[in-house]
Amino acid sequence: MEKAYEWLLEEFDISGTAARIIRNVLEYADRMGGDEQYDFLTEMLDGTIGLSDREIRNLCWN
Repeated sequence: MEKAYEWLLEEFDISGTAARIIRNVLEYADRMGGDEQYDFLTEMLDGTIGLSDREIRNLCWN
């Protein structure tokens, strides 16, 4: 989860409140695995900071 968060901060213009919200989303997703995690991250992050479907898939760590 930490690597995914750091990658997002490096690759996208995220700071302050948005960074805290995204960290909370990733922490919640850390409790999930496989397709459930991917579906959740897609629902929460698609259309928010410019992530492609492939990037969301690559964010999945469980």
